[in-house]
Amino acid sequence: MEPVQVLSVSKSIDGNQVVYHATDPKAGYTLISAEAEDYNPASVEWVSGQIVDYNLIAPESYEQKPGSVKLHAGLPMSYLQITTVEAGTEWYKANSKYPAEVCEMMAKYEWGDLKYTTKKEFRNQKKKISRRSKKQQGLTTKRGPVVVPFD
Repeated sequence: MEPVQVLSVSKSIDGNQVVYHATDPKAGYTLISAEAEDYNPASVEWVSGQIVDYNLIAPESYEQKPGSVKLHAGLPMSYLQITTVEAGTEWYKANSKYPAEVCEMMAKYEWGDLKYTTKKEFRNQKKKISRRSKKQQGLTTKRGPVVVPFD
């Protein structure tokens, strides 16, 4: 028989009820505070797990480079699930105060190929982006058949 482990603990907003979820559904249980008189668990508002973004912290045994700063807050789970540059750009726009252009560059650096570029290539890419935006603001010409009606 496998040992039963606690998977998660959910606490109510008012702090009077705690639900323990285990690997075996029969082993899960609910605790109600002894100070709560005439407590009705049906009236409790629960926070959805989709709204919560947990910060994952590296364990103490994780080896760090000498001189590195240890982050006390950890990394959000939503950040760790990002795999593409587009998703990273949207995450930075939603969770930071940086402008959209900076968010895109940060996402390219983190999940794209920008981390392998040199300073010169980075400057050239920045110039190309600024030139493209200037060209798009002007007039455009359409090529194709021209029909001139003679009425």
